Amino acid sequence: MARSLRIEYPGAIYHVLNRGNYRKPVFETPEARDAFEACLFRACERYGWRLYAYCTLSNHYHCALETPEGNLSVGMQWLQSTFANCFNRAHQAHGHLFQGRFKSLIVERDEYLGPLIHYIHLNPVRANLATMDKPETYRWSTLWYLHQKRKRPVFVDLDLGLNYAGNLVDTPQGRRQYRAYLAWLQEDSSMKRQLQFSTLCRGWALGSKTFKEALVEKYLPVGSAEHLEGTDLQEANQVRWETMVKAGMKSLDKTKADVQSDRKAALWKVMIACFMKEHSSVSNVWLANRLNMGVPQGVSRSVSQFQRSNGQKQRQYLEMLKITA
Repeated sequence: MARSLRIEYPGAIYHVLNRGNYRKPVFETPEARDAFEACLFRACERYGWRLYAYCTLSNHYHCALETPEGNLSVGMQWLQSTFANCFNRAHQAHGHLFQGRFKSLIVERDEYLGPLIHYIHLNPVRANLATMDKPETYRWSTLWYLHQKRKRPVFVDLDLGLNYAGNLVDTPQGRRQYRAYLAWLQEDSSMKRQLQFSTLCRGWALGSKTFKEALVEKYLPVGSAEHLEGTDLQEANQVRWETMVKAGMKSLDKTKADVQSDRKAALWKVMIACFMKEHSSVSNVWLANRLNMGVPQGVSRSVSQFQRSNGQKQRQYLEMLKITA
């Protein structure tokens, strides 16, 4: 079974979401939504989280939050188990409430956090739980707390959402302008495409290529034996594989030109392929394309021959291990 990729560090920002088991309506009643909000707010207090946006719909929830102490997993375990216990007691039910643990996408702050906040605040409108002329009337959303300043908990930070909507401020006028901004955004399909609304629930990270490469380099080091599975982690795998190829080529003093000019079964290519197959879940298809090694079966054959001849004991291979480890 595919496991979730959890990258945690102080100050990390996440899009956290989950659905009811078998898509069942977990938040169908106001009482259930109140209970989840109470548990979420207790988790924010207990674990020191900063909440930028949240909403519950009939069978799932969305949160955009920051973890100053780098403690997402332990906090989410407490949140979901606490709410599940409350829910099951109230409904005299048993078994799993949610569809797995939870999904979390790590978020790059500036370019991606703003669209995520707006996306979450527009969810009740898309679900026909609120109208666009007054989206803040939907009770179980941080957008409601934007217009209820006296009831707003200290850990709910709505300044960033306002700022990302055009440097708005938390005043009556700024709040009206934010409502108008959301209304415009809801109707403007081209802007939603530009802000990548359709991708904000997919993958493992919301950010630039540089941001993702830095995460992989720091938290999934080249020499680790980490194997990532599942469609949501395909991009993370490919970023990691590319990092490994570049590190191997650098250690062997090879360039892009060498990839194309050298023969398909060149020793240096086989060395990199062997190292990657032993330290990642890379496929022969990917290696064949990236290193210009011909057909995938050729990659497997060349690596097997290299291993049978004790190629891993060669000086160049051992030197590559030192640099990439």
